[in-house]
Amino acid sequence: MPDRHAVIWSRDAQGPHKMGDLVLTDQECRFSYTAEFLARDNKNGLALLASPELFGTNPVVYRSSARMPFHPRLMALTPGEAPGNIQRRIYNDILAKRNPPPAPGLDTEWELLLLAGHGGIGHIDVFRDDRAAEQWYARDIHRDSLIGQRSSVWRFIREDIEQTAPETDTASIARLLGPTPSVGGMIPKLLVAIPDRPDWSGRFAPPGTQEHKGEPFTDVVLKIEPAIYSGVLALEALCYEVHRELGFDVPRIWRNELDGMPLLAVERFDRDSDAVPVPMESFLSVLASGSREVMGSTDIDMVGVAAMLTKLATVVNLDPRRAQEQVFRRFCAALLTGNGDMHLENLAFLGGPRQVRIAPVYDPAPMRAWPRHNLRSAIPIDFDAAKSVGENLLELGISFGLRRAEVLELFAQFLEGTQQYPERVMALDEVPLERRQQLVDIVRTERATLASVLG
Repeated sequence: MPDRHAVIWSRDAQGPHKMGDLVLTDQECRFSYTAEFLARDNKNGLALLASPELFGTNPVVYRSSARMPFHPRLMALTPGEAPGNIQRRIYNDILAKRNPPPAPGLDTEWELLLLAGHGGIGHIDVFRDDRAAEQWYARDIHRDSLIGQRSSVWRFIREDIEQTAPETDTASIARLLGPTPSVGGMIPKLLVAIPDRPDWSGRFAPPGTQEHKGEPFTDVVLKIEPAIYSGVLALEALCYEVHRELGFDVPRIWRNELDGMPLLAVERFDRDSDAVPVPMESFLSVLASGSREVMGSTDIDMVGVAAMLTKLATVVNLDPRRAQEQVFRRFCAALLTGNGDMHLENLAFLGGPRQVRIAPVYDPAPMRAWPRHNLRSAIPIDFDAAKSVGENLLELGISFGLRRAEVLELFAQFLEGTQQYPERVMALDEVPLERRQQLVDIVRTERATLASVLG
């Protein structure tokens, strides 16, 4: 097969600029920084472990595989294969209408990257060539109207989620919504903008909209509740509130509904106050960049995650002690709220190699309310069968750099901070009673587990 070529651009306070050239073969994904980019002071490059300060004029080479054909950082820019991924549905339909359409497999994934690989989470934008990049950055994203109940865009989204096979001009939908690649998952998501005010009508605009008729807008991740997970957005909103009460850095959220479909808008934190992109990279991307053994959330255990944070601090400006404590605190909060879905793509780094930190909380939904998601941790934990579950969790905290007394203090603090959580869950009438009861039973069991090591 012939080599495939593309370019990677980015945007900072000075405007858009080319970062480098991308080549994909059947064996590897290779990226090289341009001399002009290397001369810039902004060193937010392709990825934390592929920065210009580490590679300079040497190419960044990643050996391709069926599971990860591109460099891990680029994989996040292709629409995921989960059933609820609206972007993949749109772009697969566009590709299917080409004559001839791309072949299944690598050709299709490459074309999806070129179609949807810009305007997504973080600061990396992929284009077919420099001309396509310049045209995209020069586009006028101002719209004359919002997207609401009567919009063809919303009708397509609603019918797609309801699986009623809409006959819609997907090319027009793609032009209105933009590329908007977002992470996968079981809940449909879109990147859009909403009015920057406390109340929200449920209407939204294309991503990147900074104002509409003089009113400021902010970019959000918009979640749309499917019937199979009835009540999940009410539970997720509660978990954001609980995390904020426990002292976590939490984005603003808004709730509403459109056509009877519940919505949750979560403010994006990969954009600064001037809407300039901020580097953001998932734990999975960083781990997969550094090890061929990691390509999914089950390929490393929690102790390995703690070790990764220590190693990462040797090549980027990260406080490993603080990062380890934050991740373990995040794990404890997930345990006590019934979120067994805290996987490697629900944890991320924010910022470039010169100043990076753990990203604010996102996707804290307590998915253990649904039997198919009832796992204590999506990231494996290697328990010692000779010890109780509580003692194993205590040892896990120590592996994250905390002293035994600090772990016990954290357990006590979080048990007290979530004491009313079961009652608050049971008060959510929009969540089916069976789901509420299952979640509460699980949480009470985990509370007893942590309490058992406090004496």
